[in-house]
Amino acid sequence: MKNLLGSRMAQMLVFILTMVIGYGSFRYYYKISDEFPFSQELLLVFLGAIATVLITALLLNKQTELELQKEGQIMLLDQKAGIYTQLIEHLGKMVEDTGVTPVNLAKLRVVNHKLAMLGSADVIHNFNAVLDRLDEIAANNSLQSSERDDIMRAVAVLTYHMRHDLLGQIEGENNTRVLQDIVANNANLEG
Repeated sequence: MKNLLGSRMAQMLVFILTMVIGYGSFRYYYKISDEFPFSQELLLVFLGAIATVLITALLLNKQTELELQKEGQIMLLDQKAGIYTQLIEHLGKMVEDTGVTPVNLAKLRVVNHKLAMLGSADVIHNFNAVLDRLDEIAANNSLQSSERDDIMRAVAVLTYHMRHDLLGQIEGENNTRVLQDIVANNANLEG
């Protein structure tokens, strides 16, 4: 960040210095060419071309910087979405099909580390609630229907926070209502 600020400050300093020296030089030459109006016009055209090139270079530099930031944000969003999807699919498979086995817990640890790198604080915190439920089940070595529902309720809340992390605040949307709807949808699917 400091390098970027230093670079930007250096560019501005060079731009200002160039403009001041250019103004002084062109003012001097403009006065000398006072007797030849054609020379003055050429000098003004040259000054306009230099100013245009400098301004265009600064604008292109800023545009490139913004494009790189945008690409970085898109890549980050793709990675987050992939990790979140992988986590939900793995939890679903654990709860519905294969159970809480040492192999599944080891896979979950790997996904947890990925989540710790890119997930928001709310997602990490709510994933902890899911892990607490899984720890209780692992201690009992059994997975009852009520425990499955309990885990899936915690996953529903986690899904809300993942959604909020990926999409942010959507205008006109009531966060509390969305969370209630997600949990209610999960409750309606409990069998």
